Amino acid sequence: MLELARKAYLEDILFGKSNSKDRSEITSFIELAQRLTGEELVNHINEHLKMKMFLVGQNITAADIIVALYCANYFKDLMDHEKVEVPHAFRWIDHIQHLPGLGE
Repeated sequence: MLELARKAYLEDILFGKSNSKDRSEITSFIELAQRLTGEELVNHINEHLKMKMFLVGQNITAADIIVALYCANYFKDLMDHEKVEVPHAFRWIDHIQHLPGLGE
């Protein structure tokens, strides 16, 4: 995805400035999504998103897009009463999937 962002001149927007704290955080979330199960990932981001709209910073980043993709299948299989147990993660994924150009 980094290479696509570079070619589209979106690298700094989606990944943050090179050698920045944001880039490091974005990369960490992407790596975390690849290592954890869906349930572990959703529980982790639910805690992280208590007072945040996006995973890193004030705007959507590659972390939000990629982590949302990893979480989507987990959320798809949850019953409504299970979704309320992770309200911050559910609010976040609902917000991400309804952003222009990202929904189905």
